[in-house]
Amino acid sequence: MDLIALLKSQFLCHLIFCYVFIASGLIINTLQLFTLLLWPINKQLFRKINCRLSYCISSQLVMLLEWWSGSECIIHTDPRAYPKYGKENAIVVLNHKFEIDFLCGWSLAERFGVLGVSRTCISHLTRLSPSTLLVFSLSVVQSLQQHQQLLKCS
Repeated sequence: MDLIALLKSQFLCHLIFCYVFIASGLIINTLQLFTLLLWPINKQLFRKINCRLSYCISSQLVMLLEWWSGSECIIHTDPRAYPKYGKENAIVVLNHKFEIDFLCGWSLAERFGVLGVSRTCISHLTRLSPSTLLVFSLSVVQSLQQHQQLLKCS
């Protein structure tokens, strides 16, 4: 077992990553709250600063996805469309199979330099996390009863 694999398996290493994520998330969220004072004065500056602060939180999770798990995202696409990625507005819909699908989307956004301005739809319960509080995520309520009623009607 090499040194990196040993570190990845240690509880203390997990604890340090959690502490850094929570502490930096609280600091960044505090800074985002202070930038609310800029909103009435200069909305463009407010958006630029919050874009950078959102990137600071999101990039930590992308780093953990790629480094910790050894994941690699591969895109199969039309070569003519590839130069447009990261330069035009887009909506990317991932087929939800696992709880970390949004991280794969963030990993792709990081590759194209748009991670700070990317938005995600997250579960209603996840929105209460302090680190996702001000990362511009949309909260979605998932109700099995409502979905069943919609399916019966259609």
